[in-house]
Amino acid sequence: MFLRPSRMVMALACALALAACQNKPPVQKLPEISFADKRPFNLDVGQLEIVPEYVSPAKRPNVEHLMPVSPENATVRWAQDRLRPVGRSGYARVVIKDARVVEVPLKTDKSFTGMFKEEQAERYDGSLDVAIQILDERHLPVADVVARATRTKTVPEGVSLNERDRVLYEITESLIRDIDTQMDGLIRSYLNRWAQ
Repeated sequence: MFLRPSRMVMALACALALAACQNKPPVQKLPEISFADKRPFNLDVGQLEIVPEYVSPAKRPNVEHLMPVSPENATVRWAQDRLRPVGRSGYARVVIKDARVVEVPLKTDKSFTGMFKEEQAERYDGSLDVAIQILDERHLPVADVVARATRTKTVPEGVSLNERDRVLYEITESLIRDIDTQMDGLIRSYLNRWAQ
């Protein structure tokens, strides 16, 4: 008779312990990367095409597929916000040639004294390579510009998932803001015949 309540108490304690182990940290809400606040380039072309040439291997050391906002997705948003086809014929093609972020493990002190140090454990190397091509109505290229950006950031040992996501988000944001700044000058200088 006394065994049944103690089994129930034990089962309840086990269930509560398991539930406590399964609690995940709250997922942080990162701001949207947008260029809607900037004046778009009105291009004298009929259509805008976005071509992602870079194909992620979707496995480590590449981590772009795990990022809260990948460089590729940020580039697509940039193109949609900043480039407007307003002409009757021809094409503007945005080619994403490279959009990788690679995780590089760093050497840390594994000795006893290393337990008392906070060292940088991983480095993330990001690169973004974007071209804008102007094509005629037959899809033949008549002009192009290319912008390239790189970024590197490190994270310490024991970094939380939310902190790591923040670092990866900042890499993407820095890369695409660099591309935007470069493209602003390149379009004005070399594609001004098509840009208004």
